[in-house]
Amino acid sequence: PAETCEALKSNMKTLQLATVGEDGAPHCGYTPFVKDNNELIVFVSQLAAHTRDMLSTNRAAVMIISDEADATNLFARCRVSYQCDVAQVVQTDTRYQSLLDSYQQRHGKMVTLLRQLPDFVLMRLVPQSGQFVMGFGKAYRLEGQHLETFVHARTG
Repeated sequence: PAETCEALKSNMKTLQLATVGEDGAPHCGYTPFVKDNNELIVFVSQLAAHTRDMLSTNRAAVMIISDEADATNLFARCRVSYQCDVAQVVQTDTRYQSLLDSYQQRHGKMVTLLRQLPDFVLMRLVPQSGQFVMGFGKAYRLEGQHLETFVHARTG
């Protein structure tokens, strides 16, 4: 499962994002991401509810899921989900430019424009727990310091 999970994270360019606002209202969205070691880096607009939620709560859930077009069964798409702590990467951070450069390298020229917009912020999503599903009967809890251990999940 480790190789399949890593391939999923390398091949997919966007993640699904779930947040909760200070008022308890749930929000969902998606955004392109780039991996940085065991963390996920996103560049998001403060005009979006999910960004405001992350800035106020420092929490988010994310899912990286295989494309519907590639699925043999829509009920068992390959996916990895994480509960994350979130921190803004400020422009004075020594890694800010290199992280944004990596993001731009992966996602292209559009990022050049986004970098000029004052409402966009760079965020670091740090997985704290997770689950990986390869298909029916192939679900794993992710454990260990870097969630690198796959423990087969069983019911009952």
